Amino acid sequence: MKTRRKSVAIIAAQDRLSGLMNIDPTIDLGNGLSAQLYQAKIDHTFGKLNAYVNAVAKADAARSILIDAEVELNDYSDHIMRGVSVKFGLNSAEYVSVGGTRKKDKKRPVRKTMSSLDLTDNEG
Repeated sequence: MKTRRKSVAIIAAQDRLSGLMNIDPTIDLGNGLSAQLYQAKIDHTFGKLNAYVNAVAKADAARSILIDAEVELNDYSDHIMRGVSVKFGLNSAEYVSVGGTRKKDKKRPVRKTMSSLDLTDNEG
């Protein structure tokens, strides 16, 4: 779960409003600039922030539910593959049709062996 988002704009505005209120709690600078309107805009933005945080929390919960469902589906898919391999075998066409690779078609890693000539070159 993500931590609650903070708004730098709200924090800065609250600090400015606090300074403005120290000057005069009922200050009106004209042109629609007042401490009361400033507080209203801060409150409005804070409400939008809370709505966003709640939406993110719901999305996080939905994501967790989806991840759990995907894990369960992957587990079930693994059981299906194992069931098909038991019933039809690892080299069957049925195993291939559900997405498996035939055992005989899998590449085995080739071990590299050092020849005796390579050993004599490295000794000296």
